[in-house]
Amino acid sequence: MKFIIFTFFLMLSLSAFSQLGNTMYGLARTPNPAAVYVATMNPTTGIATNVSPTSVSSSINLTGAALNPYSNQFCFIGDTGLKSIDLTTGQITNTATVINPNGTGYFDLFRFNTSDSLMYGLSRRNITNPQTGVVTGSMYLATIDANTGTINEISPNSIGQGFSYSGSAIDPHQMVFYYSNGAQLVGLDMYTGGIFSNPTLSFPNGGQYFDNFTYNCSDTSLYGLVRTNYYSQVYDPQTMITSQVFDSANVHLGKVNAMTGAVTKISTQPIGVMAFSLNGSSTIDPLNMIYYFISGSGSGIAIYGVSLQTGLLVSQQPISNTGALYFDMIRIQNDCYESQPTRFASSAAVEDQILKTTNVRVYPNPFVDQITISSEIQMQKIELFQANGSLISVNEISGKEFNLETNHLLKGIYFLQVTNSKGKETVKIIK
Repeated sequence: MKFIIFTFFLMLSLSAFSQLGNTMYGLARTPNPAAVYVATMNPTTGIATNVSPTSVSSSINLTGAALNPYSNQFCFIGDTGLKSIDLTTGQITNTATVINPNGTGYFDLFRFNTSDSLMYGLSRRNITNPQTGVVTGSMYLATIDANTGTINEISPNSIGQGFSYSGSAIDPHQMVFYYSNGAQLVGLDMYTGGIFSNPTLSFPNGGQYFDNFTYNCSDTSLYGLVRTNYYSQVYDPQTMITSQVFDSANVHLGKVNAMTGAVTKISTQPIGVMAFSLNGSSTIDPLNMIYYFISGSGSGIAIYGVSLQTGLLVSQQPISNTGALYFDMIRIQNDCYESQPTRFASSAAVEDQILKTTNVRVYPNPFVDQITISSEIQMQKIELFQANGSLISVNEISGKEFNLETNHLLKGIYFLQVTNSKGKETVKIIK
C-alpha cells in the first residue's frame, strides 16, 4: 500500500512538472560597479537575460536562495537583508532584516520547500556558558518568514556547529533537509528538527568529495558532483620544505544513498572541469533529467548540463550577459512543483487515525476553494489539521452537511477529523 501511495504522488509530481514552465533563474552579478540582477538562463545557449530592469542589490550571500513557484518570488540575502524579487518584473517586492528571537546569528543554506510552502535553512548562533564564559557554536534547523525576516528554530537542541559549502537539499516527500559537514551527509527531520540520518560519506568506486548536491523529485534521488583532487610535490630550496600544491581534479556526476552515505559515480569518464562554483550553483531539470552546474569565473564562466541517466555531458555553454561576470543561485521553476509529503509527523500520529469513513463523505477531493462534508449522522465538530498534526481550525456545528472554505490553504495534504455521536472519523484530503 505504501508503494502504491508513493507511486501516486510521484505521478502527481511528474504531471505537475509539465504544468509549469521549466525556466531557469539565477543572480547575474557585476563587480564594477557592484550590482545584482535576477535573470533567466537558457542553458542550451548560455544566454542570461536580466529580468530586473535595475540592480536589486550590491552583493549577495552565497549561503542560500529560494524560488517560490506559487508566489512567483525569488528570495536571497543581499546588502540590506532578505530580499524578495518578483520574477515577472524583476523588481524588489520586500526587504526584511533577518531576526532571530533567540539571539544574534546567521541563516544559511536556505531553500524553498514546495510541499508546505516554507523556507528552511540552518540557523547558526553562538552560545556563551555563563559559568565558564566559553563560547561554542550552535546550529538549528529553522524556517524563515520572507515578509518579516523572523527565524523560527525547529530543533529543540543544537544539531551541529558548522557545515561545508557542498550544498543543501530538501526531500519534500520524506520531509528531510540535507546538508553536509564534510565527512557526513546529515538529514534533519523537518517536523521535529532532530537528526533523521547522518551516515558517513563513502566512495566505493572512487572519489573524495560530494559537492553541489540537490534533490530530484522525478526519481527521488540526491545528485551531485563527485570530485577527486590531485596534488604535486613542490620543493622550495630556500626553506628546504616540500609541500603539496593542487594540480588537477577529476569531476564526475554521482548520486548518494542518503541512508548509507554511499556515493556512486554515474559518469564513466570525467566531465572535463577542474573546478566549479559551490553552494547554490546547481539545479535539476526534472522533465529532461538533466543536472546543471556552473564552472569557472570571470570571462571563463560556463554552464554545464549532464544527463542524470548516463552521466554524459549534454551541453556546455559559455555564459553571456551584458556586463555580468558571475551567475549564481540557479533554480528551475518547476523543480519539485506541487510535491506532496509521503511521510507524516510521528508525534501527530494523524495518519494512523484514518478510518473507513462509512458515515462521512468529503467532496471534492482533491479540492480547491471549498469542500463539502456530509454525514449520515448529525455532526458535532469538524477539525482541520496540517499534515504534521498542527490544528488549523475548529468548527462546532449541528447538522449533517457543512461547507468549509479552503481558499486560504496552501497546496498540500490535510486531515479532517469529524466528531459525531458515534465517535470520530478522520479523512485525508489534498489541495
